[in-house]
Amino acid sequence: MQIICSVIVAVFTLTSAAVAQEKKADFCSSRTALAYHSTQCHWGYAVRDPNRAEDVTIEHDPPYHTYSRWMIGNQTYVFAYRDVDGQPDDMVADIYNTGGVGNRLIGNVRIPGIVSDVSTARLTGGELPDVVFRFESGELQYVDILRFTDGTARQVFQYGASTIRILSKPKPIIEATSKVAAITEQFTWDSRTKKFKKIEQQKL
Repeated sequence: MQIICSVIVAVFTLTSAAVAQEKKADFCSSRTALAYHSTQCHWGYAVRDPNRAEDVTIEHDPPYHTYSRWMIGNQTYVFAYRDVDGQPDDMVADIYNTGGVGNRLIGNVRIPGIVSDVSTARLTGGELPDVVFRFESGELQYVDILRFTDGTARQVFQYGASTIRILSKPKPIIEATSKVAAITEQFTWDSRTKKFKKIEQQKL
């Protein structure tokens, strides 16, 4: 009797696994925005945001395919990602403040590429850390910098190069190296103009 029960359990387990695998295959082959950006599929468009959240839903047209939740300062924000014109390698991340009643849209950032990382850094001297979106397009690496100010979130910098580093000493600097142009450029925040400016360019 014990052997029969073990066999039944094994068959049930194998059947359940096969059904789950078939559902996953059907989902991934659906070629929807959710499938393209899912970490379960292998399309290569998954948003590599370390704070991805599966328990968030915000109505929007076109629909969001990926969400993340960030605690920045004493506020909680949701980053909601959507495709532009149905292209999985061209996105907008809408930024919502979830404090108070409901979700309040406070800004967005355009990301014409595949998100490879999201982090925070103090680059602009604001009260809150800035958000650094890293993405890839073609053979170039890009950074998008999102700055919080006066209750809004604004994209203040976007740049691409062969490699991009963020340095913090002696002051915050974005360093971009182009192999094709054989130069290294450095950018820093200008508190007077409220923009990033180039402070140095060197040949390799």
